[in-house]
Amino acid sequence: MDEEAKPEKLKTHYLSHRIGIFVTLLVLLVSVLLFVAFFAPELFSRHRGAVLIIAGLFLVGLILLYFRVILPYIRIEYQLQRVLEGYLSLDFPSLSERIYLSPSEHGITDMIFKILNSRQTVNLNKRQAQYLALQNQINPHFLYNTLDGIRSEALIAGMDTVAEMTEALAIFFRYTISNVENLVTIEEELENCRIYFRIQQYRFGERIKLEIEKEDDQIGEYLIPKLTLQPILENSIIHGTEMKLGAGKSTIRISRRDSRILIEVRDDGVGMKEDVLEKINKQLNNSAEGVDNSGKAKGGIALANVNNRIHLLFGREYGLHVFSMENVGTTVQISVPPVKEEGELERGTGGEA
Repeated sequence: MDEEAKPEKLKTHYLSHRIGIFVTLLVLLVSVLLFVAFFAPELFSRHRGAVLIIAGLFLVGLILLYFRVILPYIRIEYQLQRVLEGYLSLDFPSLSERIYLSPSEHGITDMIFKILNSRQTVNLNKRQAQYLALQNQINPHFLYNTLDGIRSEALIAGMDTVAEMTEALAIFFRYTISNVENLVTIEEELENCRIYFRIQQYRFGERIKLEIEKEDDQIGEYLIPKLTLQPILENSIIHGTEMKLGAGKSTIRISRRDSRILIEVRDDGVGMKEDVLEKINKQLNNSAEGVDNSGKAKGGIALANVNNRIHLLFGREYGLHVFSMENVGTTVQISVPPVKEEGELERGTGGEA
């Protein structure tokens, strides 16, 4: 068995090995020529100039080989290694720097990109995600119906506060399990935040306040990923207001700046230290990593989750950034394109004002 396995290993040849051997031989040849020219001039006394010229040409050839062959090959190796690690996007710096091993490898790469980016593949993945979301609604619907039953019993018993709390929780929960599409309107997200805040008020009372500021009423028609605002509002209450003495206020402000919709979720809570803030923003900028517990809402969705979903839907030029000052408060700024229809994403354009 072992003897049969070894030949397969021996028969494996790589172009990188051949390039390495070729470069090594060239270096040895140039070294020998230079050694003979400088330390044994009597052997080539009549042809020393020619030897130096040949050696110089070899050096120039080595330099060209390094910059025109070896470096591009290293870049290709790096990109292919990233594919093996699961990164399916080969991010070449520019069209002018795209170098392939051969025309066949070029054709294979283009075919892979076409398959991965084809509308059929995107639609298939979307349908699969929607199917899983619908499948996961079975148990949540049972809980929603149970909450509705509890509310009815509370009303019969005259427990109005319990009935109101249960109703708010049922409405909030129904929002999370309905509408399996990726995008919802800003106004829908704001209404979900109002329901969530109402639930929290049963716990904190008048200690917390919520203020919503919109540049105009039409701005609420733009689309954002579902469950974008509530997790951040949850952070502002749990990690901001709850941690301070006295009352606190959370503010959601929506405005349009050039080709972006900016949403700011502010609180006047305890804020965070500069090193913690820097760490969170650094991790948010790195799509391969998520924020640690300092950037999460307890029992909620991490800031990184919201940020990554924005990156997936709109691109890395959009997303989250956190501003904070200790003992002053924290602001989470959300940047998304002005999209009013999901079809605009496929065309790569934002909605008009």
